Amino acid sequence: MNKKLIVLDLDGTTLKENQTISLRTKSALKSARSLGHEVMIATGRPYRLSSFYYSELELTTPIVNFNGAVLHHPLNPNYLDAYHESIDLSIVKDILDYSSTLPLANIAAEVQDSVFLERSDNTVPETFHLGVNNVVIGNIRQTINTNATSLLFFGKIEELDLMSKHLDEELADVISHHTWGASWPAVEIVKHGIHKAVGIQRAAKSLQIDAKDIIAFGDEANDLQMLDYAGTGVAMGNAIPAAKNVADAVTLSNEDDGIAIYLEENLLKK
Repeated sequence: MNKKLIVLDLDGTTLKENQTISLRTKSALKSARSLGHEVMIATGRPYRLSSFYYSELELTTPIVNFNGAVLHHPLNPNYLDAYHESIDLSIVKDILDYSSTLPLANIAAEVQDSVFLERSDNTVPETFHLGVNNVVIGNIRQTINTNATSLLFFGKIEELDLMSKHLDEELADVISHHTWGASWPAVEIVKHGIHKAVGIQRAAKSLQIDAKDIIAFGDEANDLQMLDYAGTGVAMGNAIPAAKNVADAVTLSNEDDGIAIYLEENLLKK
C-alpha cells in the first residue's frame, strides 16, 4: 500500500461536541502512523486554538490554519513551504466600511495569533479570547494597522446574506468567503483563492505524497475543496449535504468515531 496522508478537519470531524478526541480515534490515527502513514490537521482555527490537538496526537507534520491562509510547521521554524496569505489592509478597510451599514452582532479580525474585536461580549465564541496575548477591543477600522489573515462578521442570517451578496458583487476577485452556522452565524473572509486544499497540496508535496494518496475528513462548507482535492474525500455522518455530495465516501458522525471506523475498515484491516 502506498504511503497515505490523512488530513483532519477539527471541529465537527476529529473533535466530538465536547471538544475532545475519542480514544478510539486517537488509537486509529496512532496505528496508521505506526504503519508509515502521515497525519496532519487542516482547520479554520488559528494555531493557538489547534496546538493542543497537534500535541495530543503527537504529530510531526505541517499544519494548515485559517482555512488555508496559513501553512507552517510547528516543529520546524525553517520549513521552506510555509506561507501566510493575508488580505490587503486597504481591502480590509473597504469591507469594514460596508459592514458599518449593517446591524451586525460583532466583527473580528485575526492577524496570525492576534485578535481585533469590535466588542467584547458573548456574540462571538469564547475561544476568541483563549490563548491570546494580544486582544484589541474597539472600532477595528481604527485599530487594525496591518494586513489581516481573516475577517469574521457575526449576525443574523439576513444580514450575513447581504454581506455575502456585496462580497460576491464587489470583491470576488480579491477575497474568498464562506459561512459559519451553529450557535454563531458568521461570514468568514480570507484572501482570494485561499482554501484548505491550497495548504494541503503544498504540504503533501513536501511530504512527497501524491494527491491520489490523500485521505481527507471533513464536515462543513470550508472542507469542500479539500474533500474534492483529496484522492479520497470522506464526509462525516454529521456533514452538510454539499460535503457528502462532493466526498468519495461517508462515514459515521464525529460523535460515533467516524474517522476511526473508516480507517479501521479501509486502511488498518489485515
